[in-house]
Amino acid sequence: MFKIVLSDGTEVFLNAGSRLAYPTKFVRKERIVTLEGEAYFKVAKDKDHPFIVKTGTVETRVLGTEFNVSSYSASDVHVTLIEGSVQVDASGSSKVIVPGQDLCIREDGNMTVEEVDLHSYMYWRDGYFYFDNLPLVDVLKSIGRWYNVGVEFRNTEAMGCKVHFLSERFQGLEHTLTLLNRMEKADIRLEGNTLVVD
Repeated sequence: MFKIVLSDGTEVFLNAGSRLAYPTKFVRKERIVTLEGEAYFKVAKDKDHPFIVKTGTVETRVLGTEFNVSSYSASDVHVTLIEGSVQVDASGSSKVIVPGQDLCIREDGNMTVEEVDLHSYMYWRDGYFYFDNLPLVDVLKSIGRWYNVGVEFRNTEAMGCKVHFLSERFQGLEHTLTLLNRMEKADIRLEGNTLVVD
C-alpha cells in the first residue's frame, strides 16, 4: 500500500499490485490520472477543474469527493462512492452514483449499481483486510495479491463459502492464515509461494 499526495492536494491510497500515472503538476482544464489496480481517492475540491480517473475503457469524473476504484481486470471494474457524487462513463453510457453505491462495469459495458457496506473500502486504506459476507475465493485473491502469492483451491466447494473476516495486513501472512483457519471453513496453508485450500 502506498499513499501519494498529488500537486492539487488530492490524496491517493494505492492498493497492492496497482499503478497510477499522473502529472507532476496539473496545468490543464481537467485533472486526469490513469489507474491500473485499485485506489482510494480523497479528491481536493476544485469546481473549475474536474478530476478524472481513467481505467481502460472507464472514466470517472468528480469535482471533490471520496471514492474507490478497483480495476484489476477489464471484466470486473468497480467504482464505489464514499461521499459526494461521481459520474462514470463507459462504452458510451454514463451513470451518476450516490454515497454507499457501487457501480460495477463488466467487459461488455453493462453497468449495475448496488448498495454496499463502505467499511471494506475504508478499512483497506487503513491497513486492514475487511471482508463482509464475501466468497472465500474473492477473499483469498485479495490476500494473495497483497502478499504476492498464488492461490490454489484443491477443495473447490470451499470457493463459494461466504466469510466475514477482519485482520491487520501488516501482521504478516502467517497471522492472516491463523485467523482464516480459525473460521474452520477450509484448511488453508502456504506451500512454496502458493496458498493451498483443502
